[in-house]
Amino acid sequence: MSMPIMKTTLLTLLLATTLSGCAVGNKHAYHDIEATTSAKTEKSVSVATLDQREYVISGQSKPELVGMQRGGFGNPFDVLTASGRPLSSEFTSTVKRALERNGIKVVTVETKPSSPTQPAMADLMASAGDRLLLLNIKEWIGDSQINTELRYNLQLLVADKTGKTLATKNYSGSRNLGGSQLNPPGHAKEVMPAAFREAVEHLLNSREIMAALQ
Repeated sequence: MSMPIMKTTLLTLLLATTLSGCAVGNKHAYHDIEATTSAKTEKSVSVATLDQREYVISGQSKPELVGMQRGGFGNPFDVLTASGRPLSSEFTSTVKRALERNGIKVVTVETKPSSPTQPAMADLMASAGDRLLLLNIKEWIGDSQINTELRYNLQLLVADKTGKTLATKNYSGSRNLGGSQLNPPGHAKEVMPAAFREAVEHLLNSREIMAALQ
């Protein structure tokens, strides 16, 4: 093996090893996200988030999973919430704070990952809110190596106290959130929570949802 090829190989292995070391044990802070909304209502609102991600329902992944940070050889390591709470709880808390800043009375309901929405809706109905707000996480995962790709599929549903659906709003897609050659995990820690805030604001500020909360 010639010297230039050997140097290139060694540098590649060094980079791969460094990236693998940086990929382990990463966490993203969603618990302190402050989203804003123009939604206003005199009615009380009960809020719940249901994790419907297949890999969470099956037990393959933890409810705290928010992404993957890949090492230099592409091997993925789980990225979890910094708070240690399920992603569904982080969504619920962020929605609650956003609504409460507008003077809305909010009750939160915790749920377990489930494919059918009926149990979560039944718990919301039991909370006796005038409006029931159910956020379904069908997909939310960041996939980072140098760049960060976000895949997301969220649905926000508003129902009256009897469980009758008044409005739904979907937010889904795949986005390249950019990257960093020097510090890929640090970049992901910034852009993923920012995308989380944008998702909450997009849903809460939609015309359909704001009208249904009245």
